Parts: sequence; structure tokens; C-alpha cells
Amino acid sequence: MTAYTDSLGFQKGSAALPVNAGLHRTSLVEVELNFADVVAARSAAGVAALVATDTLQVIPLPAKSIVLSAGIDVTSAETTNTTATFDLGFTGGSPAAANAYGNDVASNAVAFTSTALANPTVVASADTIDLLLNTAAPTDAVIRCWAVVVDCS
Repeated sequence: MTAYTDSLGFQKGSAALPVNAGLHRTSLVEVELNFADVVAARSAAGVAALVATDTLQVIPLPAKSIVLSAGIDVTSAETTNTTATFDLGFTGGSPAAANAYGNDVASNAVAFTSTALANPTVVASADTIDLLLNTAAPTDAVIRCWAVVVDCS
């Protein structure tokens, strides 16, 4: 398993949440991953191809924040590696729950998935929500990873 911190083929943004003031400190943070673009960008950059058990850091989280919920929206189904599944969560640090927000989410069917809706997660130190490629690396699926985050700093 390799944990990739790059964002080749997708834009994960920065750990800064949108600027909010007063009571408006809640943000929807989302990242779209078009795996055809990710595969092409990784190949063009001459870096290793994605394989099963690799992780991608997809949503950066600032210190002193709370994740109210997160999930995966498969917007275009995988047609090549149809057994590819995803976990969404935290693969290192604390909390260490790789499937906190998505567990074995199928890539081969359009679906909107989220777990732990009633279990907010405190992020004391800067961290990331990570996408784990469980059974195979997708080649053409398009997914949106999202999180509802409150800035408590």
C-alpha cells in the first residue's frame, strides 16, 4: 500500500476552509476525481500507477475543525475494473478509521453513500480525509468526495 499525497489528475485544494465569519463557519468541501484524468496525469508525470490498497489524500482538514459528515458520490460508474471499491476516512493518525465515511463503496454503479452521519469527528491537528482503493484501481469512474466541516478555530 502506498499513501499518495500528490493530487495528480485532481484538485484537492488546501487545508484552508472558505472564509466565514460569525455563525457561518460550516463549509461543504468537495473534490471530484475523474479516474481517467488521474490515470493519464500519473502516466504523463512518470509516477507509479495506482493499485489496490493505495490511498489518495483527497480532502485536507485544518486543525481545530469538526467533520459533521462525509461521503462518496459515484457520478459515473467504472466500466473497466468493475470490482473496484472505495473506503473513505482517516488512514493514519488519530482517529484512524479508514472507512469512517464510506465502506466498500462500489465503483461500478452510480450511487450516493455516506456513513457515520450521527458521529462528528474532531480534528485537533491538521489531517486529511483519505480515499482507499480497496480491491482494484479504477480507470474511468468519476466520483465526488465531500465533507461537511465546521471551523472551530
